[in-house]
Amino acid sequence: MKSSEKIYLTLLPPTEEDPRSDQLRILDALSALGYSPAEIPLAVLQQLHRSCMKENYRITVSLVYREKDWVVTAVEPGDTRDTHYGIAVDYGSTTIVMQMIDLNTGKVAAQASEMNGQIQYGTDILTRITYTMESSSHAEDMHRATAETFRRLLLCLTQETGIPAECCTLMIISGNTTMIHFLLKLDASTVFFAPYTPVALTPGWFFGKEIGLDFSGIVYIIPAASNYIGGDIVSGLLNLDFCQSDEVKLFFDIGTNGELVIGNREWLLAGAGAAGPALEGYISRFGIRAQNGAVDSVKIQDGELSVTTIGNQKPVGICGSGIIDLLAQMRIHGWINIAGTFNPDASSRITYLPEESQYVVIYADARESALGEPLYFSQTDLSQYLDTKAAAHTMIDCILEYAGCSEAEITRCYLSGAFAAHSDLNSAITIGMFPDLPRERYVCIANASLDGARTLLLDRSRLKDINYFTETLYCIQFASIPDFIVRMQAAKFIPHTDLKRYPSVLFLE
Repeated sequence: MKSSEKIYLTLLPPTEEDPRSDQLRILDALSALGYSPAEIPLAVLQQLHRSCMKENYRITVSLVYREKDWVVTAVEPGDTRDTHYGIAVDYGSTTIVMQMIDLNTGKVAAQASEMNGQIQYGTDILTRITYTMESSSHAEDMHRATAETFRRLLLCLTQETGIPAECCTLMIISGNTTMIHFLLKLDASTVFFAPYTPVALTPGWFFGKEIGLDFSGIVYIIPAASNYIGGDIVSGLLNLDFCQSDEVKLFFDIGTNGELVIGNREWLLAGAGAAGPALEGYISRFGIRAQNGAVDSVKIQDGELSVTTIGNQKPVGICGSGIIDLLAQMRIHGWINIAGTFNPDASSRITYLPEESQYVVIYADARESALGEPLYFSQTDLSQYLDTKAAAHTMIDCILEYAGCSEAEITRCYLSGAFAAHSDLNSAITIGMFPDLPRERYVCIANASLDGARTLLLDRSRLKDINYFTETLYCIQFASIPDFIVRMQAAKFIPHTDLKRYPSVLFLE
């Protein structure tokens, strides 16, 4: 039941008694096998006769299922069924991840990731939208940056596998609504400005060349449920069990933005809010993404602070998971108080920097640092991070209230994204980012969006589930909740102003 099929046909060559065209000869054979209706596009027709003649009408036809019909993406001489691959894409605003999938075995043949080339026009989505509004040529810039990132990723997959990635039959793209507008050169301002009506939520199926990609096959874009609940969230739900039981489950995809879904097989609620670059480390002077030399974990024991880094190299900065650990460890050991204010008497690593006009904690001194200078996290950094964690906490709070549920009713909490996959769950709960639930109720997923795109490549019947999600999800706007800001103020404390909500979190102060 794959979304793409390769069919080997042994056809009788044309004769004066049977002068059917090559096109009709193939369509008739496909129809007899149940692949109907089917279409052979011009690009394939132009190569058709040559392909048929080369092996005397013994050919392999590549097909893609488009819900209501099949489209032929290639006709190759001979039997090439053993080489059948598709492409799954998580089209993120910060990072684009691409996988080549062996459709015969279901295994991942290769994976590559790149920073989204759009970042040169703004680290956040709103800045990029504003850029495209300044000039008609800027929309072209954004699309060109996207297409170039895709091209590099396809090249990486080709180099790793030896298989021409740009010639695969099908690419499935999962991305938020704004990213899809950039890809298709649609007016992205419609997503962010009143009346918040996107140009398209269900763009559908395209030939790769048609949308400016260096890809000869078909591209399917997973539809969005609303302007803020994009195809990446719809895709992420495919591998989760929301529709199989009456139990309440929560799905939180955490990245530059945070999207939430709560529900069961009877109902589904969704909401979205800005998480910001803090979760990826970018708020601090020495904040960096997860890369070699990034501090990814912090431990305080017997008053001594120690760190680990990605690649076991000397520290060059701190990423999101390291920041979570740093805050949690400092709170547990009394280096900061409930409001997140430094206690200079707790450690010599907490010091006042005149050039910053504030207290900082030095997590790597000049000798420990790869930069030859101290790496620190300032009081300003800390306050900004608490804003981010408070937003995440408050989004969960609000969607639970809207659904009429308590934290205790959540039987499973799925956390998706690089931040969730690589951060210490206990640290995140210690600072109050997530509810204080039994830890076994949490499931951390590295990339639910990419997993969903891969699932759809391997099972075309899941298209009906995608339609179900887009039709069933009821989307709420957190900005319209009257006391959202008041709730955020309460959630800025560590772990919260109401400590009874965090009974398992203990402090040593």
